[in-house]
Amino acid sequence: MNPNEIFNVPFDLTQDGIASILGISRAHASLELKKLKEDGKADDWLAHIKGIGSKRKAYYLLPEGFTEAEQLKKRFESSGVIIDALLDMKRCDPDVMWESLSTKDRETFGLACVFRVSIPRKTLPDTNTGVIPSDFFGMISISDNVREKYLSVVDPKKVATWHSRAADWWMDYDDDQERLFHLVKAGRNTEACKLLVKRSEEFLGNPNEDLFAIVKEIIVIPKYTESVYSIRSRLAIDCNDVKDALDCAKILDEFEGDEPAFIRAEADIISGKTDKALAVASKMFEDKGSARSALIVAKCLFIMNRWDDADAFLDSAYKAITADGNVTRVDEILFLRAGIAYRKGKKDETLSYLNKASSVCKKDILKERIATAISNIKEGKEVRFN
Repeated sequence: MNPNEIFNVPFDLTQDGIASILGISRAHASLELKKLKEDGKADDWLAHIKGIGSKRKAYYLLPEGFTEAEQLKKRFESSGVIIDALLDMKRCDPDVMWESLSTKDRETFGLACVFRVSIPRKTLPDTNTGVIPSDFFGMISISDNVREKYLSVVDPKKVATWHSRAADWWMDYDDDQERLFHLVKAGRNTEACKLLVKRSEEFLGNPNEDLFAIVKEIIVIPKYTESVYSIRSRLAIDCNDVKDALDCAKILDEFEGDEPAFIRAEADIISGKTDKALAVASKMFEDKGSARSALIVAKCLFIMNRWDDADAFLDSAYKAITADGNVTRVDEILFLRAGIAYRKGKKDETLSYLNKASSVCKKDILKERIATAISNIKEGKEVRFN
């Protein structure tokens, strides 16, 4: 690019961008650019930088600088140095890259690679050889394919130690899902089980495919079997994995309690076996009158278009919940009530229930469904509640 280009100039051409790419300080970059300008090999201009919005200095090569750059490139290539690989980590040979790093820097680079989430570069040790890419905000920026490429050439035991350090790092930064991921990868399964059980309300409040995949990798410690598989089964139901939910139910059959029956009933609803789920849940409600069984019955009746009967069981579910003092499923009750009102053509009542559900809902998955339902109703689009 050149001074004729003043809009959407890449950040890489700014002083900070050049420093980041080279892995040097901003002050060092400033000194070197000043020398290049004094030698008549580079110059700068004010441009609108992408992602920033304001004008900043951008740098470009003058003819003499361009000529020297070409000469340097030819000299390196004649010596067997692949310039493109130096400029793009994705094209580097991981074995060659690994060999080029000092022992100390391998530790830092490897630790940077095990993090799935971008973290501040300054929280990791400095490196003398090699560059750990970071963005304008100082956050480490390594793509998944590059990360996997480099970790593939390292001893798995060494990778596990980096995951262990990453797990400890997340203790100070309050992200239990990332900590759980690294604990599992580090083979610290006792701690993984403890964290999952201790933070079960938080995890079950935000079920997602990534969390489900992490939990499936845990090697379960015997004393935590019942708790871990109960949590895993609920994640499986939320992620519509009927097979895994039923596998969990089979393991939980060894313990006392109604959990396996609940799991199978909810799995049957997902599988379209509504009559079967209704029969099981109805029997459980007759025996114990639990909120969970009443809610499952209501879901089944709603699917069968028996809306008044479903509404009656939602009343029973709400009474059981308030009696227990556990209101974790109130959002589901309100969402289903909205569905009943919607089927009866009561738009205002539907929106009222949805707004109430939204105000108490903690599950991201259900929050998205509620928000989508509200938006679709306002736009006159069809809404599905089951």
